[in-house]
Order: sequence, then structure tokens, then C-alpha cells
Amino acid sequence: MKKILTIILFTASILISQEVDIVPALQQIESGNLKKAEATLKELQSKNPNDPSVLFLDAVLTKDGDQAAEKYETILEKFPRFQYADASLYRIFSYYYSLGYYKKAEEYLTRLKKDFPESPYIKSAARNIPDVDEPSVQKSEPLAPVTKPVQEKIVQQTETKTYSFTIQAGAFLNIDNAKNLCERLNKENYSTEITTKEVGGSILNVVNVGKFISEDDAKPVLSLLEKKYNLKGRVVPINK
Repeated sequence: MKKILTIILFTASILISQEVDIVPALQQIESGNLKKAEATLKELQSKNPNDPSVLFLDAVLTKDGDQAAEKYETILEKFPRFQYADASLYRIFSYYYSLGYYKKAEEYLTRLKKDFPESPYIKSAARNIPDVDEPSVQKSEPLAPVTKPVQEKIVQQTETKTYSFTIQAGAFLNIDNAKNLCERLNKENYSTEITTKEVGGSILNVVNVGKFISEDDAKPVLSLLEKKYNLKGRVVPINK
């Protein structure tokens, strides 16, 4: 039994390492460009129709809540440990909770806590669950992409001026990749901060660089970062 489990885990790790990168599509969803994200999905489906990450992206873009929940469940059955498994559980939990099916929602929350005890979605799911089911709606609600506002707080800045913009230098699923980028930039005396945002059901680790009064102030720095570090960043407003 132990040998079989080892083989299964090894196989799962291989599957995870080979998954298609859907972060660009998630970022398109974040920016509100759903048509572009849908076009990206079609392209990915033509090349890797059975990839778990591609299937996850399809579920994220599915507007009918019942259908989306079914898709997440199907993916979890086939790929229980893929990189968006905890995100899938969280989105199913959120769906049933929003409908008032609290017992059903609690089943998925329990599963999330058991299978992924270190998942950041556990904190996002922290809420009181009533003892009885009280359906709040009669028809399915869409599992729309959710974006949480970034809590901006750039370090190493002590001036009292009003800053309205920062540079988003990168967004990573893996926190270590975000930390590595910060270390590289900090060595060049850039002020950086890692924040998180939920995009399309996935929590991204965002590297922000500096504070700026205007977009024009930020653009020269962005250009320098792109050339020197081969980054594809953008100037974004600071949410206050």
C-alpha cells in the first residue's frame, strides 16, 4: 500500500510540474478583459484540452454556477492534487455558501482544511457557518472571477507626499519566485513589497516596486525595470 501511494504521489508531482501556465489568462480576467481570456482558453484547449489547469480556467470562465461547480468537482476527481485543487475546493465552497447551502459548503471547507492545511484559501473562507441550510436564492449564481483589492504598502518610504501609483513588476503563484525577484530588486536599492490578490480563484503573490505621484513618474522606472530585468510590468493605482 505504501509503495502504491508513493507511486501515486510521484505521478501527481509530475502532472503538476507539466501543467500549462494559465497565469496570463488569469491576469486578463483580473483586468476585466474576459474576451481575451476566453480567446486564450480556446487556444490552450486546442493544444492541451485535458490539462487540469486548462480545465480549471474553463471552469473559472463558466458563467453558470451549477455547471462551474460540476466542472471543478470533475477536475478534483481526476486531478486531486493539481496546483489549483485548493482553489477549486474554495470556489465550490463559496458557491454553496452564497446559495445558503451551508452544510454542503462546510463539507468542502472541511475537505480544504484536511487536504490543504497550508492553503491561503482557508483564511479567505473563515466565516460563521449556520447550523441549518437556508437557501438564499432559487437559481444558480455565476461563479464570477473574483479579484481582491491589493493592500498596497511599499516599504522604505518615509515621505509624507500623496502617492497614487506603484509598479506591479510581477505576479507569481509560487511565493519563492516572488521573494527571489524582490531580493534581486532590493540589491539595486529598489523599494519592494509582496502583496496578494485573488484572481480567478487563485491567489497570486504580487511584487510591487516603489510609490509614485503620477503615472508619468512611474513610466521611466518601469521602462528601466523591463530592460534591465526582462520584466513585463505595469503601472497600477494604489488602492487606498
